[in-house]
Amino acid sequence: MVIPSDQLSADALEALIEEYCLRETGSMEVEDPLATCREQVASAVARGRLVVLYTPYNPNQVAALVPADQLDDNEGPVEQQGESAP
Repeated sequence: MVIPSDQLSADALEALIEEYCLRETGSMEVEDPLATCREQVASAVARGRLVVLYTPYNPNQVAALVPADQLDDNEGPVEQQGESAP
């Protein structure tokens, strides 16, 4: 299930961005590749190109950033309390 990024604490979102950068990037030809990656990933999250996917039954991790276009139809956003599905 997808968790809206604005429902995460700043620290939790920052940790997911850091984990994504470390997992997805190799050595790039820039002075500080991690800083550059963090900026790009944070921007992609803000634009909805990367989303927080919560996987409660995965023993290795429970949340990760994934490209929005790789989600299937069953992985929609989690509804906030009091909201109903359209």
